[in-house]
Amino acid sequence: MEPFPETPIIRVDELYGREKEVSRLRQLVIEKRRWVALIGPRAVGKTSLARAFASYYSSETGKPVVYSNFAGIHNFTEFVERFGLDVANLVHEDKLRLKRISMGVKFFEAVLEKEDGVSIAPKNPGAVFDEVMKALPEGALLVWDEVQDIRTERNKLLAALWRLHNVLADRRPTIIFTGSAMGLFKKLLSPEYDDYLYGRAPVRVDIEPWDVQTGVEFLKSGLLAAGNVDFSLEELQEASAELGGFPGYLSSYGRGRIDGLTHRRALRSAREEAVKRAMSELRSFVNLRPQRKYQRKVIALLNAMGEGVSRPSSLARLSGLTEVSVVNTLETLLDMGIVEKQSKSKVVSIYLFKYKFYQEAALRIKS
Repeated sequence: MEPFPETPIIRVDELYGREKEVSRLRQLVIEKRRWVALIGPRAVGKTSLARAFASYYSSETGKPVVYSNFAGIHNFTEFVERFGLDVANLVHEDKLRLKRISMGVKFFEAVLEKEDGVSIAPKNPGAVFDEVMKALPEGALLVWDEVQDIRTERNKLLAALWRLHNVLADRRPTIIFTGSAMGLFKKLLSPEYDDYLYGRAPVRVDIEPWDVQTGVEFLKSGLLAAGNVDFSLEELQEASAELGGFPGYLSSYGRGRIDGLTHRRALRSAREEAVKRAMSELRSFVNLRPQRKYQRKVIALLNAMGEGVSRPSSLARLSGLTEVSVVNTLETLLDMGIVEKQSKSKVVSIYLFKYKFYQEAALRIKS
């Protein structure tokens, strides 16, 4: 395998440092047929883990896999259109109990042709979703990547998932969700008593960045495989620490070194990539709030945290949010793995960014 590939890894034996996570997925997905949510910040390796395990699942079970990337998908209609087009690939492989799936693009329209030649035209996205799910072969695995961006019609998706549990029962497909612990995932992972998925929530599996030493060994292994790259362990230790042990950013640094960049230039380039992607993640977090006035207050909170302000009371004063709203926002960032919480006394806690590039990203975000 090429060291530090730019595209997600799709083979389990090419994953580095994720043996425990693969074993956990094998137990949950293959042995127990549970739905799983892989949670973690961007560039931590969720997509590579999910896609590599999906390939392993297909080879081990002989069952089909459908991968869908929902980044930038904001409502249920768009979700069904994207999913329908991805499932259509199984038609060509003769693995679906449908002969044809035709999906509209500009206006929602769907035509499904069954094996007996009868065509049906479901009138709404929910009906299309149900028909496509019924047509999937038993034991199919679905990988739904970056589903947290859905902002509107969330309950339609949750209701559709509830129908999967109750209508298809043992024939329902297994699903691996990936994303950050915000937006849709809050409802998906922690449903309340009257929510659709109460008692049926996916099993949460947190994907953590590597520790510094694992990051060093990852970089060392790739650079030695590439050959003719002069490096020192001190340089790799600095890169691993500075980039937080995130596989995506460490790979960017490694590619820079292979391309002939000095340690300093490669690290600077990878760090800038980390800041920009952190900004994108924080911006998505802000945009989950529908009101512009509230968004500006959340941005003011992030700016203040970027300056080093850490007490909820001070953040409330600087942002214009109530202290309760500040704490709720901080707890969501904590759940996303972006900030850490430190107790200063029995009644006082402070919140700090865990990684320097998130702190810098928070400073750069503007209203």
